Amino acid sequence: MAVSVRSILTSVHQVKQLHHRYFITNNNPMNVGSILNGDSPPDNDDSITFPGQDSKQPPLHSRQSINDLLNDSPAGGRPLNQVQKHHKVEANLGASASDTSKFHSSDMLNGPSLASSNEDELESVEKVETVKQERSDDNIGAKNGGKPPVKGNQLVESELERINKLKLTSKKPHRYTTPPIWAQEWIPPSQSGRRDAGVVFAAPTQETGASATLSQKPVFDRSTTVSADLECLITGVIPPQSVVRTIAEWIYANFVEIAVENRPYVELELKFGTIVDQVSGHRIDIGVSTECIYTRGAEARFEMGVHEVGWNDMKTFLGELEKSYQDENRKNPTKPRQKFSVLETDNTDYFFLNTERNEMPKKIRITKDNSLSPPRYTGILKKRLSDLYIHNPSSMYDLRLSLSLEFPIDESSVEPIMRKNKPTLTRIKRRTSWRHPPTVTQFDFTMVLLPKTTRNKLGKNVTEHENTHELELEIDTKEIFKGFDKIRDGSDTIRFEELVEVFLNNARCLNNRVTKLASK
Repeated sequence: MAVSVRSILTSVHQVKQLHHRYFITNNNPMNVGSILNGDSPPDNDDSITFPGQDSKQPPLHSRQSINDLLNDSPAGGRPLNQVQKHHKVEANLGASASDTSKFHSSDMLNGPSLASSNEDELESVEKVETVKQERSDDNIGAKNGGKPPVKGNQLVESELERINKLKLTSKKPHRYTTPPIWAQEWIPPSQSGRRDAGVVFAAPTQETGASATLSQKPVFDRSTTVSADLECLITGVIPPQSVVRTIAEWIYANFVEIAVENRPYVELELKFGTIVDQVSGHRIDIGVSTECIYTRGAEARFEMGVHEVGWNDMKTFLGELEKSYQDENRKNPTKPRQKFSVLETDNTDYFFLNTERNEMPKKIRITKDNSLSPPRYTGILKKRLSDLYIHNPSSMYDLRLSLSLEFPIDESSVEPIMRKNKPTLTRIKRRTSWRHPPTVTQFDFTMVLLPKTTRNKLGKNVTEHENTHELELEIDTKEIFKGFDKIRDGSDTIRFEELVEVFLNNARCLNNRVTKLASK
């Protein structure tokens, strides 16, 4: 027998009415069956709690009120809210007919008067719920821009359509063709080939009327800050540069070991080249960006030489300085007529390993002056004392500071050495030397020709020359030893380090010049 929804709601409402009349207490509990069967409560007045009154003793966790049982509230849990009650009633309404047939109104309660009153209350409750639903629909429509409310199935379908549209229209995250400036890794210009690698300056904008680049004005205006309102630092004494101080200490330590009689034969020179790693065969990369002293000499080698374009540009640079100096001091009789003294030579060096009885082999260099006729031969026994590598990752080239002793060989011994031995290496040197006494420096620009003999198809010997270009700076050893002696006798402790710094600054100047050329 089918049961209508209204009959089920009527039965539930009747049970709730009975619950208000007979409330379950801790002392005299009544089960659900007693209430549904219409049994009377116990005679104990204390066990009855009327609506609106609180129980004197809290209910046990194992006992529940009829309201909790009807709403399926768990023991000791919170009562269901209005939304949960609404879903619970819908679930009960959707139960099978066999389960709901147990709650027929004629089986539970008798009397038409009670049923009619319950029907009136149910109609009023349904009207209230209908009004609430209409108001909620109006609110949803207002939120949707005046559109009618969307039902559950339609809402799910609309959300699915929206997700599908997003899948179709969605794009992958934007990938930069070049990383933004904040994500770029700084690369030394020596490795990137650009002096301004990794640095981008904004162009002038019309809005501001000025450029976003750094100011080209000098930081310190010498015309107003010297001896006026700015001091070099709090002590008034400029601290030495760490690289210059290290080089000066290295030179001083080696000079101590040199005998006084050997001072005329000392050669101290800076050569341009690159420090190459022994394993990779490339220029070293030790994770620094500024000039420093490289101490792992056993793990690297120094390759002398500069590029021909840079070599010519540095020679042109010295020529421009000479011309500018002469134009400025043409009418000044107190100044020298020339800034540099220039000397050109054309020599051929022959290297021999000369062996004598009970002596170690000696490396001897015999130089032939090609500008004289007949040519003149001079011999030198060169002993390398020490090397110091100066790494310049922000410049085109590194430097090697070499300290050597060059002992002249008697002219009578030159011819026997050349007759008994074969040269291990031959170098043709065409050199231009620029000597500048105010900075105790001599600049040697050398074009080296290395002859190589090969045989052609006819079996004849053919000599070809491989051209390389070298640049080295030599310091005036007489002046540097004077500064060394002043430190030892305590008369002047600054002169020696000043000479070293001036000598190193000349090398830096040329290195910066060729680096700027390479960045163009």
